[in-house]
Amino acid sequence: MERIVVDHEHVVGADYSGLALDQFSAEGSTFENCRFDRTKLGHAALGAGTEQSYYLGCSFDRASFAALGGFARFTGCTFRNVRFSQINADYLEFIDCSFTGRITGLELQGAPSTPQDRFDIVLSVLARQGRPEPSGYRELVFREHNEIRGNDFTGAELIKVWFRRGVDLSAQKLPAGDDYVYLPDAETAVLHALARLEHNQAEEAVRAKSFLQDMLEREIGAGQAQLLLRPKDFERRKVVPPEVLLAASLLRDVAAGARS
Repeated sequence: MERIVVDHEHVVGADYSGLALDQFSAEGSTFENCRFDRTKLGHAALGAGTEQSYYLGCSFDRASFAALGGFARFTGCTFRNVRFSQINADYLEFIDCSFTGRITGLELQGAPSTPQDRFDIVLSVLARQGRPEPSGYRELVFREHNEIRGNDFTGAELIKVWFRRGVDLSAQKLPAGDDYVYLPDAETAVLHALARLEHNQAEEAVRAKSFLQDMLEREIGAGQAQLLLRPKDFERRKVVPPEVLLAASLLRDVAAGARS
């Protein structure tokens, strides 16, 4: 396998298709109309270091990411049948990108989760090297929002794809169909579903209440105002648990009632 490091370069039209890489690292660089199709990336630090890297009009079709993170911003890129795993989405941005086919393991975050921890660790490392705080790094780490808008998921099957920490789902084009439950006002929908289960002490209902309460605390409580739920993502031995089916059914009914 190979290792590619791109340091403060503007790369136009490069073709990395089909490569199997232990590591792809880009710091402070811009990639324009480049192809990463069928690339297998081990450690993909697409925005390494203390600066943001940009990907403009690039294609990542059928690529596979074993690990992905860093300060990376994708604009007008295509992702078809892409496999993601071990995503650190704290600083990933996606604007006007197209996702089609089977998309697995992607996480998008509307805001960084632990900026202070990251800032302290990096500055500690730099201090041991006798290096000062990089210009602009503080603003980059402590930015309030990641820009995630205009992305088209309508042609995709989303498998364990999570939108968290304030991603505005109304600013995306989402897939529709029986596989998904979309909640434009997630908190209200979950509270109404919990109210319907309040006096139901059946085991399935009790577990459904726990599932909904966890959603309320971990997802909505962390700033995610809208939710896209795919019950199949909670399968165990290829079977969706009955409490998940019950919760999804209630949420679907509540959402339908809000639209009528």
